[in-house]
Amino acid sequence: MDFLVVDFEFSVPRSYGKPRAWFSEIIEVGAIVLDSNGKLGDKTYSAFVKPRFWPRLAEESYGITGIRQEDVDHGVSLEEAISHLQELAPRRDTYVVAWGDADRKVLGNVCEKYGLAYPFIWDNYIDLAEQYKDYRSLERLLSLKKAIEENAIEQIGILHSALDDAINAAQVMGKMMSEGWSAPMNEEYSVQSEKRIAEIISQKNINIV
Repeated sequence: MDFLVVDFEFSVPRSYGKPRAWFSEIIEVGAIVLDSNGKLGDKTYSAFVKPRFWPRLAEESYGITGIRQEDVDHGVSLEEAISHLQELAPRRDTYVVAWGDADRKVLGNVCEKYGLAYPFIWDNYIDLAEQYKDYRSLERLLSLKKAIEENAIEQIGILHSALDDAINAAQVMGKMMSEGWSAPMNEEYSVQSEKRIAEIISQKNINIV
């Protein structure tokens, strides 16, 4: 089974005067397919995404992500971005991989706010940062940059560029697989697990920076 390694860049709030109803929206998507042997494929996707509820980015967003207002103004809709991700990995039971759990939480929350169905199986998600910590028997989570350095992997591109981060995370995962690590897989998927989506994305005050 192939893995869809993704990275989402999110909008961030102003340092002052954040509206009560404000929430992080996805403003850039990057993804690459990693095969079951840990080999990076040539199928990738990258796009800026136009936020729907809060279209004007705070200056802080540019400071963290380097994404400009004109980038998102000419971006695709989230629906289009999701469609491209599903084309990369068309199987319904595809495993989505990201460095940390924030990508799943934000995607779930944004889909709920936009009135969209979550596009993947909620439990078919691998938090690679957590898996890396356990695999290396570390006491705390590491940044993706630190994991790249520890494994003497050549960093692709720049940090907080969605496709570059997805490729670098895939490189770390490929290295782990080459050493004998196996991705955790669900033996059986139950529709009941999707009910957990509403519980998690309905949590209040989820701060993603």
